[in-house]
Amino acid sequence: MPPPLPPRVAAAVAATVADLVADGTSGVVLLGSQSRGDAHEHSDVDLVALGNGPEYIHRQLGGLLMSVSWRTADAVRASFADPKLAGSTVPGWRAAVILHDAEGAANELSAEAGAWRWSDIEGPRRAWIAGQMTGRAEVVQRLVGSLAAGRRTTAAVTRNRLATRLPFVAAVHHRILYASEHQLFELVADAMGPAWRRSQDSALGLRGEQLADSCRAALGLYAQLAPVVEPYLNPDQQAVVRSAAELAWAAQHAA
Repeated sequence: MPPPLPPRVAAAVAATVADLVADGTSGVVLLGSQSRGDAHEHSDVDLVALGNGPEYIHRQLGGLLMSVSWRTADAVRASFADPKLAGSTVPGWRAAVILHDAEGAANELSAEAGAWRWSDIEGPRRAWIAGQMTGRAEVVQRLVGSLAAGRRTTAAVTRNRLATRLPFVAAVHHRILYASEHQLFELVADAMGPAWRRSQDSALGLRGEQLADSCRAALGLYAQLAPVVEPYLNPDQQAVVRSAAELAWAAQHAA
């Protein structure tokens, strides 16, 4: 169990829960850093209200940013079955603090999260990875072309698409569950190994890399991940991903 919420957080949460109940929610759960007990001074408060309502709203209360998502129980279950979302949604619901549960749905969802396993979505997991790697072949080509043409802004934006999204693909491959995105990047680097960590750090510019070097590092992430996920690809996808990986590798070592 997380430690008790600080008084100002508890007061803001109680007021928001009362409003949500008045608006017709059947359940309210606290997610995120506040539920885990690792919130910092500037952390927001993440609440999920079960039922039909605005998908995502914010309010400022007691000096805190309150983030409220309305979700039906079926929508939450769908997120457990979505490879893109399950890695963060499942641990979030495992650590959820149930604040209101008039119909028992929140407790049911928490229990389902606790019983969830990656093997439950093995087929969709493999298909999602294959689709992501195939789709990002175009991003690789755009980045290589932008670098060659000296289009710095386009190169930087395209680099970011690889550097910030490929770790999610690697996370699904390694069946990683993560409480937050900052944790994700560390867990993926641990799973992929030192070469990946060096490329990831450089792609994110953590050591003050020049643009071209950070772009080549992002291309290196694709080149490293491609052979790892090849078993998930059909022959057409293999041809696309291999070609992009070869291009990425050549561009990475061109300088």
